[in-house]
Amino acid sequence: MNTEIDTGDRPADDAGEPSGEGLWGGRFRSGLHPAIHDFTNSLPFDRRLVRHDLVGSLAHARTLAETGVLEGEDARAVLRGLSALLEDVEAGEVRVPEGGSPDEDVHGWIERSLRERIGEPAGRLHTGRSRNDQTAVALRLWTRDALVRLAGAAAELCRAWIDEAEQHRETALPGYTHLQRAQPVTLAHHLLAHAWSVLEDGRRLRSVHDAAGVSPLGAGALAGTSHDVDPERTAELLGFEQGPHPNSLLAVADRDYVAEALFTASLLMTHLSRWAGEVVLWSSTEFGFLELDDSVAQGSSIMPQKKNPEAAEVLRGKAGRVAGRLSGFLHTLKGLPFAYNSDLQEDKEPLFDAMDTAEESLRAARVLARGVRWRPERMAEALRGGFLTATELADYLARRGVPFREAHEQVGRAVMEAESRGTELWELPLEVILEACPAAGEDVFEVLSPEAACRSHDTPGGPAPGRVAEQLEEARERVDELRTWSRERPEPPVVRFHRSGALLEGLA
Repeated sequence: MNTEIDTGDRPADDAGEPSGEGLWGGRFRSGLHPAIHDFTNSLPFDRRLVRHDLVGSLAHARTLAETGVLEGEDARAVLRGLSALLEDVEAGEVRVPEGGSPDEDVHGWIERSLRERIGEPAGRLHTGRSRNDQTAVALRLWTRDALVRLAGAAAELCRAWIDEAEQHRETALPGYTHLQRAQPVTLAHHLLAHAWSVLEDGRRLRSVHDAAGVSPLGAGALAGTSHDVDPERTAELLGFEQGPHPNSLLAVADRDYVAEALFTASLLMTHLSRWAGEVVLWSSTEFGFLELDDSVAQGSSIMPQKKNPEAAEVLRGKAGRVAGRLSGFLHTLKGLPFAYNSDLQEDKEPLFDAMDTAEESLRAARVLARGVRWRPERMAEALRGGFLTATELADYLARRGVPFREAHEQVGRAVMEAESRGTELWELPLEVILEACPAAGEDVFEVLSPEAACRSHDTPGGPAPGRVAEQLEEARERVDELRTWSRERPEPPVVRFHRSGALLEGLA
């Protein structure tokens, strides 16, 4: 076994050609050691930012042209070249290499590719800009697009749950606390609880989208620029509604929106995991509240009878993966001095993976939700044996003037009597109920069935049919709003100019 370790102790002239010399090589007498190039090279992952970096570059170039920093044919060449490169990237005709490139990041690849197309004017694009504010812009644009996709996928999952809830407004089942049968609810009420969780995630996704809508361009490396740039105009061209960042130091160091996106994705995955765990539990023989369609279940390699909820189990597992991405990134941010540090290269892979995982999970969850087959008869069976209407009896007594704590004690005695007889509360003879609960009347049986319990819980948000109908209507409105928002997000103005061929209009 070869245990020799390459320490990299080799002569400087053996280190190879300078990597990325087009961006910074003039200061150095020798090339970068290949091991260091490979270690610090971000191109294998930040290549995903190529489209967004090109959009940011178009906005920067157009603003430079409008302010006269970039003039005449140079301005036109740069704008045409960037627009053509963006068009080729979007069409898949040009791809950023995954490896084997001399470029250390996607910014270098774009600048080199532009130079190959238009020559010397490409070197003027970087005027008034640093890679620090450049990468911050690209990542904000990418994050906003990813948040929009997540919001759309979240809306579709909620729609699947709501469609199922519509069919089960009066399907009663036990509600649980401490995983013990507690009080009757309806399946519609239960499904809506999951829908509301994810709809709140949708609200958070929109909030983070807004928070990411701040433009760092104009901040330069950390201290702004002496060139006559127009950050307000650049922010407008990029569709950043919040305008330019108020502080150039923070502008290049700010990754709060990344942390917020990771947190929102983590909480969303936590909600999916909670539902997925329920699918696993409820599809078991012990519960039997649902069974899975063959299209969303998987089998065992050794046990022919098995029908496993593996998709739900994988959803639970992926929640931990995304939460880990959040935790890791927060540790990366902790203690970083202002302004930019290359530690922030570590913002991209956690963000890319978390957003990809959350989007994939939402789409899988929607398919899984459509593949659930409910078993109301098993739910009805589970309503027996847990004395689920005991609270209804206590509330009934309280309405008849019995102090609730005293009513609670009386009903406890009634439950013990029912338990000893092997019956439900609504099956006890009236005289037995009266012995434990002297204030009860003949109308007591009107509140003791699970269905009656659900109907009586007519407070806002409760399981009563009318309240469930209200929830369904409001939830559908929220879903439609989220779907519309995700589908109708306008492209940045500079992209519309690019598509319409108007990038050169109005230039001197």
